[in-house]
Amino acid sequence: MNTLSFLLFSEEESLFITLGKICVAFILGGIIGLERESKGKPVGFKTCVIISVASCVLTIVSIQSAEYYAEIAMNIRSDPMRLAAQIISGVGFLGAGVILHRHDDAISGLTTAAIVWASAGVGITCGAGFYMHALVTTALFMIAIKLSYFVLFLQAKNQFPGKVKVHVTLDERSGLQALIECINQQKNIIEAFTIRDVKKGRIEVNLKVVIRKKMTLPELYHSLSKLEHVCAIALEH
Repeated sequence: MNTLSFLLFSEEESLFITLGKICVAFILGGIIGLERESKGKPVGFKTCVIISVASCVLTIVSIQSAEYYAEIAMNIRSDPMRLAAQIISGVGFLGAGVILHRHDDAISGLTTAAIVWASAGVGITCGAGFYMHALVTTALFMIAIKLSYFVLFLQAKNQFPGKVKVHVTLDERSGLQALIECINQQKNIIEAFTIRDVKKGRIEVNLKVVIRKKMTLPELYHSLSKLEHVCAIALEH
């Protein structure tokens, strides 16, 4: 009777511990997902919760199945983190799906892909029973995300504009040489250069310029708009 009571108590205790792990994974995954949801990102609350909870459950199954088969057969030995190791590989495909290569050679979605991977990591940590590690890690994730906006603000104040697409319409061909000289005098680099004729004898010049001088886009616009024969200017950053 004592043995039966002990077994029932052990099973109930194990069940409560398992449910506790899943609940912690749900809460921490939800915290990460809410931050992404508030920014309008494709990976939001639901996605992060599903990834975190599923990773937690698979980790629990992996650990408990290894312990179970080790008890019923002496010759069966398996790695308790075998399934957990495969979670990271599987989640990598989800992360790759949110990374986008835009037409202007910019890459977006890296932070969201990292959040997908991090949600799985938090779920695995909860499933393995390292609650404090998961809690501290989630807190550090949120701090890093919040600090990133401050870092971007500082970079915007001290960084060059980088690559800028310049679209200029000239009413005479003679204005082309003055345009190129103005860009070169500012120590900028012209990476790409196209010219095409438009109506009424005007020409359209499209340039991809690398800004090497500390200047803002309004300053660049103002310096180019003062040139002769310039009818219209458009800048893309």
